[in-house]
Amino acid sequence: MANKKVSVLIVDDEQMVCDLLDAALTGRGYCCTTALSGRRAVIELESKEYDLVLLDIRLLPGMSGIDVLHEIWLNYPETAAIMITAIDDAKTAVEAMKWGASDYIVKPFDIDRVIASIDTALAVRRTGGESSREMDTVTGVIEAKLGLLAGDLETITQKATALACKLGIPEKEVRKWKASRITVDRSRDRAVRSSTKKLKRNILDRETEK
Repeated sequence: MANKKVSVLIVDDEQMVCDLLDAALTGRGYCCTTALSGRRAVIELESKEYDLVLLDIRLLPGMSGIDVLHEIWLNYPETAAIMITAIDDAKTAVEAMKWGASDYIVKPFDIDRVIASIDTALAVRRTGGESSREMDTVTGVIEAKLGLLAGDLETITQKATALACKLGIPEKEVRKWKASRITVDRSRDRAVRSSTKKLKRNILDRETEK
């Protein structure tokens, strides 16, 4: 894919990171442009068609990486996006994936990991971008539903705990019950997310085989 001069926009407020990625990707045959701010990234996207954007998630001042990702998702659906961040935060990763990011890479990153992520994102874009977007939307909805369910269950747990105290149930028994509920909830969430990931991989495999 690299020898076809894939165009990549590298967006990071650290010049050193931009230079590192630019040198590594250019050396592998990619055509790279760098931007040190979110606003500059939007200007670049307006002026030229890019195959992929490597995007730092926290771009300040001006606009964040998530803001730029919104722009890509709304106005440049043919452009793949990979988020790069110094913060390993599951909630932020879910938000990024919900808005169409292909991957979420934590600094310090290994350049081979970045290249592999780029290849995967471009393969999805080439063979099944719409299927991927639909699956990303479904994943986002599932994550949102899980969040709402977790909130509801927490409310139920609090009310049940208060009722147990009023009924005189020993605190030790209440703690055991709460611990078992947490274990069940976590197991449920892991199972749902695992199934979603498998479904997404199956869609990608089917699209690649076409």
